[in-house]
Amino acid sequence: MNYYTREIPDEKYLYKTAGVKARDDIEAILGGQGYEELLIPMLGYDRRTAGKVKKVSAHFKVRSVWHEKTKHIGKGDTIFIQYPTIEHSLFLASVLRDIRKRGARIVFLIHDLDYLRYAAGGYENMNKMKKKRIEIEQKALHFGNRIIVHNKSMLEKMVELGYDSRKLVSLDIFDYIIPDQAPDGVPERKNERTMPVIIAGNLSRLKASYVYNLPDDVQFNLYGLNYEDSPKDNIFYKGSFMPDELPFNLNGSFGLVWDGESADECSGAFGNYLRINNPHKTSLYLASGIPVIIWKEAALADFVKENNVGILIGSMREIPGIIASMSDEEYQTMKSNAASLSEKLKKGYFTLTAAKKCGVK
Repeated sequence: MNYYTREIPDEKYLYKTAGVKARDDIEAILGGQGYEELLIPMLGYDRRTAGKVKKVSAHFKVRSVWHEKTKHIGKGDTIFIQYPTIEHSLFLASVLRDIRKRGARIVFLIHDLDYLRYAAGGYENMNKMKKKRIEIEQKALHFGNRIIVHNKSMLEKMVELGYDSRKLVSLDIFDYIIPDQAPDGVPERKNERTMPVIIAGNLSRLKASYVYNLPDDVQFNLYGLNYEDSPKDNIFYKGSFMPDELPFNLNGSFGLVWDGESADECSGAFGNYLRINNPHKTSLYLASGIPVIIWKEAALADFVKENNVGILIGSMREIPGIIASMSDEEYQTMKSNAASLSEKLKKGYFTLTAAKKCGVK
C-alpha cells in the first residue's frame, strides 16, 4: 500500500500564501493516484512562547501522534512524507527508524532544508539552535529510501553534503493545481507584452526587501499580503487572493522570479537560496500560462531557458530594454509554451514522474 501523510492544521495556518498551497497540491496529486491518506493531527499551539518543559513535552507529544498514526505501516508499504513536517519534533527520527525496521519504504519530498537555508552565513557562524536543527534534519533524512529534491542544483549540493546520490531524485519544478473554472465575477485576465511585470507572494520587507527597491522605469503589478508601502506611479498594488483564486487575477506581461534585497542582483540569504531552490511562484506564473522573468543564476533558469517560457536577467535594470526589443511574435511563442507547460503543472506531471523514479507505482 502507498501512503502519504497529511498534517491537519488549525485555522491559523490557512493563510493566503504558497506554503500551504504547495503541500495541499502534493496531497491532492498523490490522493488522486490512489495513495492512502494518513491524517496527522497537530497540537495547534505556538511553542515559541512556551517554557522549556512545555516545549520538550510538545516534542514528545508530536512523536507519539506520528507513532500512533504510522504503527500499522509495514513490509511492502511506502510512505510519502513532505519535509520538513509542519509541526517539528526532536524525536521524529525514532518514528522513521521504526517504520524502516518494519520493512516499509520512506520517500521524502523536500520543501526546505535548514542546512541549505542557513549555509549562506557559514556553518561555523550558526548559533546552537540552527546547528541542532540541522543535526535533527540529517538524522531524519537518513531514514529515507528516496529523497525528492527541487532540482539538479539542489541534488548536487546534497551530494556535496554527503547524501547518497542514488537516493536523490530531481522534481525539476513544483506542480500547481488550478480549478477548471474561474470564480464568479472575475473578469477575463489580460497578459500582453507591454503590460506591467507581475510580482506575487509575501510582500513584507522581511521576506521581499527588493519589492521596496524596484526600478522606476518598469511598471509592476503586486499581488500578496503584507505590502508595507504606498503605491507609486509605476507600482500598482492589486491586493491578495487565496491560492486557487490568484491565477485568475494575475494581469501583466511576465511573472518576476526574484529575491533578496536589491533590484540589481539577488543578494543576501534569500537571494542566494534561489541558486538551489524552486520558488513556488514560478509554478504559479507558468501554471497560469504567464511567461517569467528570472534571475540568470537561479536554479530554475536552465528550466526556463530549455522550455522557452521566459527570459533570464542579471539585473532588473535590463527589463525595459529586453521587453522593448522583443517582438510580439516572440512573446506569443513564450506565452504558448507556458500554456503547454501549464497543462502538465495542473495535472501533477512532475510530482508523479518523480514518484515513479522513486519506484512508487
